[in-house]
Amino acid sequence: MGKLFSFRYALLISILLLSISSYGFVKAYFPTQNKSDNPTIQQSQDTITESSLITIPPLLHGEKVINVLGTNISLGESTESIINKLGSPSRIAKTEMDFSYYIYNNNYSKLLFIAIGDNQVVGFYTDSIDFDYLGITSGCSLDEVNRILEMDYDMNSVLTHTTDTYTIYILLDEIGTQGVTGIFLLGADVNEAEYTSEVIRDVELMVYDLTNSIRRRNNIPLLSWSSSAAKASRKHSIDMAENRFFDHYGSYNKSPGDRLKEEGIHYQSIGENIIAGYGTAIFSSHAWFNSPEHRENILNKDYRSLGVGFTYQEDSIYKTYITQKFFR
Repeated sequence: MGKLFSFRYALLISILLLSISSYGFVKAYFPTQNKSDNPTIQQSQDTITESSLITIPPLLHGEKVINVLGTNISLGESTESIINKLGSPSRIAKTEMDFSYYIYNNNYSKLLFIAIGDNQVVGFYTDSIDFDYLGITSGCSLDEVNRILEMDYDMNSVLTHTTDTYTIYILLDEIGTQGVTGIFLLGADVNEAEYTSEVIRDVELMVYDLTNSIRRRNNIPLLSWSSSAAKASRKHSIDMAENRFFDHYGSYNKSPGDRLKEEGIHYQSIGENIIAGYGTAIFSSHAWFNSPEHRENILNKDYRSLGVGFTYQEDSIYKTYITQKFFR
């Protein structure tokens, strides 16, 4: 499946919280970088470790099937069957792979992405509160996962198992409940395609969906989409990629607040998350959720709106860059 779904690649995530009266930073750099001469900056180093490897017993029944939204979804199932079961999706999202996601987001507590390629299911992602995968359900503890799979895994935000025909990712809330938050399964035959302007836009909207799903599961009001904040976010992601830096302050020392004001947004409070080198929507959003400071932005009850900006640039340092701008 290539580097797009690998945890071997570098992760950079950084957060900025800003209000009218005060500001503070939590920033992530590689060890070779040092900006500690500014006393307002707190620095931390985010590191990536290999995901725990799940060795699922090969004869487990139903390992390509998930029960969600009151029905079973199977790898290889036809698009017609999916439509008959679930109805038409809210939208169809293009991806950088040779499949599209059918997005079911009418209820953010039951979010479902179904990967469709060649008119059949080639994968699925869900963090729906009602999913059941081999007996693994939303909120399952690591002990329960180990019991169901007859394994003995250490806590990790993502547990990964690859076979000849599919890869399974079990996503956990490593710093909060330590329970399962979602399941992502993808067939092994998917291939890379290209990052078109449509893909860029759809990645941004998927981050928005995933953020609202987290908020709904935590009983926090949903965020409205801001196209102006998305424009500001995309400009900053492109700026970082093209000018080879990773920071909340962009070219010409523009702050997140400056960028919002340039798009005509007047705010009471804002927050910004940035991430680089971690692929597209699902894993980037999950990484933010498993970082305490970034999680605070996602779960901040004060914010009312969100814009997301994504870019992919092959010649840049980290290839993928995503910026989230929260504000009120």
